[in-house]
Amino acid sequence: RDVLLKDTQAYNTWKFCGEQTHDRILAYAVELTSAANGTVQGNLYELDYQQHFQHIRDAALPVGANRLIYESGMREIGPKEHFDSHPDKYFGEFVRYEMQPRDPELLKVAIRQEQRSRESAQPGDFKEHLAALHTGLIEAEAQRIAADMKRLAAPNSPDKNHFMVEVSPYFTKLASSRDTDQLLAMLPYKSLHLSSVKDRFG
Repeated sequence: RDVLLKDTQAYNTWKFCGEQTHDRILAYAVELTSAANGTVQGNLYELDYQQHFQHIRDAALPVGANRLIYESGMREIGPKEHFDSHPDKYFGEFVRYEMQPRDPELLKVAIRQEQRSRESAQPGDFKEHLAALHTGLIEAEAQRIAADMKRLAAPNSPDKNHFMVEVSPYFTKLASSRDTDQLLAMLPYKSLHLSSVKDRFG
């Protein structure tokens, strides 16, 4: 919902990632279908992030008001009016706030259009999807390392005897020793080893 409203945190995050980063972004739409005995069930739809980001940027609607919700009631203020989390003398403790659309009916239409756009999606195998993502993570890191290595004109190790590229700290946090072995096997070098360097994290 909020990603379809301009200036909400969800919209700004979606927009920032599309405009300010070149990283690969995995994006999904989550559709909840049921909840019972502490278990939530639903559907997960993979999105083409760049395509969806551009769609959201064009389709998002303006905010008309901020709804301030307290323990015993609520009130609405203009979208640019300042507010804080102090208790209200009539409604008690502050609970949360919600940005409300200028035209609620247009937001309902936009949400229905988003839902309809997913109706033709084909069912997938979740385990296969996770396995493919894992393999893709290793392949992407191997490609990045090879590309960075090609850009080096001279040895850049501390002793100036070897070419050196930092392994992504994001990769090292997620990778197992087996993943690291697969990464090394993908790289097209006769001599290669991993070592730690002071003030480097990958």
